[in-house]
Amino acid sequence: MYHQLSRVTGRLVAATHLQSPLFPVAPIALQRVEAPQIQYNTAHLSTVTESSACPAPGSQKLIPGTNIPYAPLPEQLRKKQELFQKENDIPVFLKGGPFDAVLYRFTMALCILGLAGIAHTIYGHAVPKKN
Repeated sequence: MYHQLSRVTGRLVAATHLQSPLFPVAPIALQRVEAPQIQYNTAHLSTVTESSACPAPGSQKLIPGTNIPYAPLPEQLRKKQELFQKENDIPVFLKGGPFDAVLYRFTMALCILGLAGIAHTIYGHAVPKKN
């Protein structure tokens, strides 16, 4: 039996026979539906020929999904990569040379000044001034 609030009295009363329940009375078995097949859009992919399927060692690498080789790296960039990948127990933020050390020390000084300013502000708010 279903119930509803009476508009007149505001109390819970039996629902009329005209109202339908909010859920099914008898469970209905779900119908089996096959999952849709995945369709891949392969129009934008290039075909790989037999000669480029397995490139010879030392040849140029290809951009994924194409038969176009990567552009060669400039010599200066290659040297920087070697410098930063070298295992020499120097942190990566200092491997750039003396200018990186200056920037690092300047950043640390600004951090310390900021913390001192925060401590001064908290102290100023915590301890009232004597008049």
